[in-house]
Amino acid sequence: MHFHISRWALIAAGLLFSCAAAQAAVHDTVFRANFEEFAPGDLPANDADAARFLTQATFGPTPQAIADLRRVGFDLWIEQQLSMPITAARPHMEALDVQLRAMTPAQEVNQNQRVDRFYLTALTGRDQLRQRMAWALSQIFVVSDVNGAITNDIIQMSEYWDLLARGGTGTYRQLINDVTFSPTMGKYLSHFRNRRAAGTRLPDENYAREVMQLFSIGLVERNLDFSPILLGGQPVPTYDQDTITEMARLFTGFAYSNAPPNNIFGGTNAPPFGYLPMSCVQGEHDVGTKTVLGDVVLPANQVCGTDVGLMLNVINAHPNVAPFISRQLIQRFTTSTPSPAYIQRVATVFGNNGQGERGDLAAVLRAILMDADARNASPTANFGKLREPVLRLTALWRAWDAVPPAPYLSGNPPVQQPSLDIRISTSSRGMSQTPLRAPTVFNFYVPDFQQPGPIAAAGLFSPEFQITNESSIWAVGNTLYTHSYTGYVGLLERPPGTPVGTPNAPLLTRPSIDLAPLTAVSGNPTAMIDLVNLRMMYGTMTTPTRNALNTMLTTAPLSTASAIDRARSLVHVASLAPEFATQR
Repeated sequence: MHFHISRWALIAAGLLFSCAAAQAAVHDTVFRANFEEFAPGDLPANDADAARFLTQATFGPTPQAIADLRRVGFDLWIEQQLSMPITAARPHMEALDVQLRAMTPAQEVNQNQRVDRFYLTALTGRDQLRQRMAWALSQIFVVSDVNGAITNDIIQMSEYWDLLARGGTGTYRQLINDVTFSPTMGKYLSHFRNRRAAGTRLPDENYAREVMQLFSIGLVERNLDFSPILLGGQPVPTYDQDTITEMARLFTGFAYSNAPPNNIFGGTNAPPFGYLPMSCVQGEHDVGTKTVLGDVVLPANQVCGTDVGLMLNVINAHPNVAPFISRQLIQRFTTSTPSPAYIQRVATVFGNNGQGERGDLAAVLRAILMDADARNASPTANFGKLREPVLRLTALWRAWDAVPPAPYLSGNPPVQQPSLDIRISTSSRGMSQTPLRAPTVFNFYVPDFQQPGPIAAAGLFSPEFQITNESSIWAVGNTLYTHSYTGYVGLLERPPGTPVGTPNAPLLTRPSIDLAPLTAVSGNPTAMIDLVNLRMMYGTMTTPTRNALNTMLTTAPLSTASAIDRARSLVHVASLAPEFATQR
């Protein structure tokens, strides 16, 4: 049996490359406050249309989410999502830390438990759009626990995630301010305790460089559609080394919020000071005149907060910010190679949300998802993206209504009260992508990466292919196997009735997918494949994939296998198919 499953997995892996270019539509009237709510096209055309939108806007469609979207329509769904409170990470991690410290022997939270919290929220959180936005922003405003300066700052990093979740529906100006003053970012890009020049000592330039290159304007001047502005046939640089040097002088004097007014090294990271916005210690802030981005002159003898605020205003007003940020957000939600017109439409909303406000990220997000390019039921050949490993895993769970694992109970003597330690991601590591664990400040991949070969030759971009190689394909495939073919057995890992705290009791260590809808039609291969097509591929399954899955189900040993074996084999192989690996 296992030989045949592996064989079909290999066939499906081959389909990923041989079919990657393969192509993949009666509205109910709903009233709110006694007025008809929906404009033409506001309701999904069918379940597949709803599932496609939810693939773009959430961590994966669920049957309930599809039904809800079809009932309320796109606009109201977005409105409801934007108004939801965040499923916060930091309070959970603080409570878990208290619980672990009370155990015998005492323990502390770790970064893997922070990742567990991310996956639990992705699987069960109601604020899907907000959390998906945080995931996108975490790949622009990067911090990473691979950096020794924040490796042990689990609570602080959890607060940084919440900062992105809160800020993702606010304004860009507020978000760049919050990121700048975050002690997590301060430690990661070393403007925390950055000191003014004295003798041979010079201010650290790290944040000064990255706040421009990665967080706001990029390296060259851009038109609103992201095309480069040319002078004499050459791109125009946005800044030079002198600008970085002057900006570095600006970002001096940052310390913990409880630091004494004249002691940058004072204060501690004891809660809540470890995650409260940093303060500016005037005694270590360079108060000289500075000529910064855009040749803007900041006068001498200003307090630190005023200096930094004025500089962030300059960044916020720069014309590059709208196309630079808009393009990357489009890449994270809908397509790797957005058309210039798509970028320009979204960047225009960034510049003015219709009410004269610049940088309204909620309006930008709505514009991305509701753009004609994104909602086109028959997208162009160049539209779409390779699904990130994280999104493939969460989509698999959500497609089959996965149940989170039971809390992990441990200790000596065993903990008798309910635990907050839900170890959901143990077997999902090693996929070349872990939340807030990018290898560098440049993220897991860069926005301009072009896979050598046909993709590059066509002038297309493919960021996610930068972490796609022989090793990662097998790692992701093995992870999907664990959470599909073997996922259903999770409920059996802790035998029913096992007393809490029983030594060496088997533990539920991963979500358990619900395969009942498939086992109910296990005698009908066509019905099984249709259900997989809807839940995992929003109706985009191609004929070659359908034929391969049908042959698998109707060929020994699966043709005579148990209902559960047929179901879990089908989900596993479908998770390796190109229509699931890609997003159209």
